Amino acid sequence: MKPGALFFCLIVSMALLAACGQGDVKERIEDTVMRTSNEQKEKSDKEQRAEEIATDFKEVKGAIAYDTEDELVVAFHVTQYQKFFTEKIEKKVKKALEKEFPDENVVVSHDMKIRLEIERLRRDVEQDNISEKELEKRIEKMKTLREEKA
Repeated sequence: MKPGALFFCLIVSMALLAACGQGDVKERIEDTVMRTSNEQKEKSDKEQRAEEIATDFKEVKGAIAYDTEDELVVAFHVTQYQKFFTEKIEKKVKKALEKEFPDENVVVSHDMKIRLEIERLRRDVEQDNISEKELEKRIEKMKTLREEKA
């Protein structure tokens, strides 16, 4: 086979492989988020307001919040281009939330692990599969996840 033909076949096969993967991961993540959020119990007004405040920032694509007696945990994800500026965005979101809820201990994160943990926690609370002690333990786990650097 000639080198030009080999190069052409290589380019065509790479283009086909690249085209086959368009949007699969994004669709799966959005489907998971929609499926879990549709099954959730009614959110408290504080949780809804916290999510609205976080998503009011143009860089934030979506947010999820969980309110306990003394803490408000908010996790958000940003648009693809803004991933380089997540720490800066996190500070802006936290400042806005602390202004809105001055008497709450606000925990803000852009980490996917925390977002998924909040979704699991909400699902377990809805299904009454969790005790008060376990709830506190999982909130503490979210705090430690927030503090660790991967």
